Amino acid sequence: MKMRVHGPPLRSLLRLLVFLSASVPALAGSVSPKCEASSSLQQKIVAHPSAEAYDELGAYFGQNSKFSCAISAFRSSLLLMPNSSQTHYYLALALLDSGDAEPAARELRTALKLKPDLPQARLSLGVALSQLNQLDAAIEEFYAALKADPRSVTALDWLTKSLISASRYPEAIALLKNGPQEEVLQMNLAIAYSKAGDNEQAIEILSQILKERPSSAAAHSGLATVYTQQQRYHDAAAEFQETLRLNPQDDLARISYIKVLIVLAECQTALPLLQKYRERHPDEFESLYLLGAVDRELGNYDGARDMLTQAVKMNPDHYDARYNLGVVLAKLGKPAQARAQLEKASQLDPSSSDAHFQLAAVLRSLGLQDEAREQLDLYHASTAARAKKDIAAAKATQAKESLQENEIQTAVDLYKEAAAEDPANSRIFYDLAMALDRKGDYQGERESLERAAALDPRFARPHNQIGFLSLQAGQVADAEKEFKTAIALDPHFAEAQNNLGVLYGQKGNDAEAERLFRQAIRNDPVYAQSFINLGVTLASESRFAEADLVLQDALRIQPDNQEAQEAHAMIHAEIDRQSKAAK
Repeated sequence: MKMRVHGPPLRSLLRLLVFLSASVPALAGSVSPKCEASSSLQQKIVAHPSAEAYDELGAYFGQNSKFSCAISAFRSSLLLMPNSSQTHYYLALALLDSGDAEPAARELRTALKLKPDLPQARLSLGVALSQLNQLDAAIEEFYAALKADPRSVTALDWLTKSLISASRYPEAIALLKNGPQEEVLQMNLAIAYSKAGDNEQAIEILSQILKERPSSAAAHSGLATVYTQQQRYHDAAAEFQETLRLNPQDDLARISYIKVLIVLAECQTALPLLQKYRERHPDEFESLYLLGAVDRELGNYDGARDMLTQAVKMNPDHYDARYNLGVVLAKLGKPAQARAQLEKASQLDPSSSDAHFQLAAVLRSLGLQDEAREQLDLYHASTAARAKKDIAAAKATQAKESLQENEIQTAVDLYKEAAAEDPANSRIFYDLAMALDRKGDYQGERESLERAAALDPRFARPHNQIGFLSLQAGQVADAEKEFKTAIALDPHFAEAQNNLGVLYGQKGNDAEAERLFRQAIRNDPVYAQSFINLGVTLASESRFAEADLVLQDALRIQPDNQEAQEAHAMIHAEIDRQSKAAK
């Protein structure tokens, strides 16, 4: 279950066309019979075709949700006036509302090429690019729209939703923390905190929204989602129930509520909700699968078989559907068919102890004792591995708490024990490395970081830290390679960008250092060290006024940061000296 990230309705953008110029008639022969306009517009079309008239016709169709007709009208307008930036923009909006994001993006780029000062076109281009899953490009357009209109709630809404979708949570949080107190933006802030792992802060924001607006269905749904992530299923169920009372049409909340009820084994309560959901979504995989799972729990094995068979046909690679169908077929006395489903489930998730256990029972009923024994062995191995992972997770949690209490050696010992229980867990080795860093065991730290990087080649943080150790040891080429690897794995990794900037600053490449520091600030606007390093770099180039402003930002983030205080004082002294010398 995921917290929803929606954008403003595209139709509302199209309805901005109400300001179009006074009507000028257009040619009737170019209008499709399905695209019948008002009688007054039709009369004008007969008398005098013009680009303006076609624009008005397109706006009329757009207002009436006849987007294919609007598209045709705007294209006719462009035949008469191909360099009209406004018409390219209107055409793009109609294309967006009809679901054609790619041609819409082309039209918007044309509009902006003809007239760069079109903030709404920037915003709409961002929408089109986000629909095309080109998130980084979309984010740049939303930033441009927000720069043109810093008070635009719509631009900030789209921007922060896109940042959240791109997992750039610190950037979204920094933009929203001091932004307008609109509910939609506060919901985005809660989602960003939740996605970043700070569920308590998310709960605080959502609770405040509900204190001010108890009837906010979106806030109740968001709170339910956070409770689900925390495995507070009873609390989640109560919030989903309230969401549906306030907004009975919210099917995403309904299906999430059903899943929580299944976890709570309240299948009798879930069944009527599922049946109602399926009435509206008869051919949806999730409705078939969940109804089958509920029927299985309630002992309605014939009904469960029918639902799950359809679900498996729709999604053959869904482990839970295969597993549940296998169990149901076994209950119905069809062991050969059950075997096929459970074997496929085991292939889809070899670590599933449940599938191995059920398959062993089916094989035994078929008289296949050796195969059944093999599955039982796999079941015991899987159960033991899961137990080891649970022990490792518990020890890692204890280690983290020990670090917070500054009990560094205890934390190191606990992380080592956790790594022994779960030797394939790259995160545990990384956390061990960070504990060893605090202990001052840099050789042990490097070994743990290298192990973490080997276990998970996509894990950026070990490479950044290896780069830091290499830079500290004077191994500049190795450090540069590791920082670049970290950034390639995570292009929004502010700490790695900052560290590579430091390296380039030491090499005298101030321009590249400045670029990286600014990039780090963009990606994490509350990472004070990037502001400090940028300020120092600017000061080294005698750009003292700029440096002063940047260091003021650093001190707003961390007022007690001694490095920032000292750099700011030195720059102020230099500014004062230059001011006196100029008199």
